[in-house]
Amino acid sequence: MDSNTNQNVFQYDVATVSLELHVRPEILNKLLKSFSNTLAQKIAQLEEATLKNDVLQIRAIMHEVKGTSGNLRLKQVYETADKMHVAVKAGDAPEIIAPLFEAFKKAAFLFIDYYKNL
Repeated sequence: MDSNTNQNVFQYDVATVSLELHVRPEILNKLLKSFSNTLAQKIAQLEEATLKNDVLQIRAIMHEVKGTSGNLRLKQVYETADKMHVAVKAGDAPEIIAPLFEAFKKAAFLFIDYYKNL
């Protein structure tokens, strides 16, 4: 996300992304709604894996979230997921990963809240 973007607002242009992905906007919206439901579950799984310090589970979940959010062009979610995934994969300490997880959750919940209301 660039520095001029408001990080407290979910920003996404369905029309532009649907053209880029060659998919009808109504289909893209269904995919986004489905991912928003799945993402909430993934965050709960991440919370649990973090408490257990299950690095393999955290890596697997973040890899999946990063891939899906990237494919759907969810820039805010993708960028925060990527940073956390890289840190976990590198074996960074929990005190480094914790703020990355918070940033990821913030971006994810902005997206989830937006699509929950559609």
